[in-house]
Amino acid sequence: MILLYVGGALTLVSALSGLAVGALLRGAIYAVLGGFYLFLGRKVQQRRSWARRVVLVLCGIGVALAVVRLIGGGVPAAVTALAWPLVYAILLSGRAARAWFADRMPDGGASA
Repeated sequence: MILLYVGGALTLVSALSGLAVGALLRGAIYAVLGGFYLFLGRKVQQRRSWARRVVLVLCGIGVALAVVRLIGGGVPAAVTALAWPLVYAILLSGRAARAWFADRMPDGGASA
């Protein structure tokens, strides 16, 4: 969860710096992505299993894009692009994470 918050905050900072430079479209796109990161982070923190699945799907897409970069010859960029989705996927796929998401009350709220 913390990684999603950090990623969202960094993306928003990047958006603000892009807006300051004058790249309005790029800054706006980063702002939307940063907000989406923070939204997903909050929903994962609230134990929403759909948010966990969305993050895992996005991790799969990120890994596929990193492999394309690797094939294209950008090894340093590919390694960096591959690292974060793998970290997210490992953290959200572990036994403890699965149990944490499964431990929800029937009314949709998280148990104490």
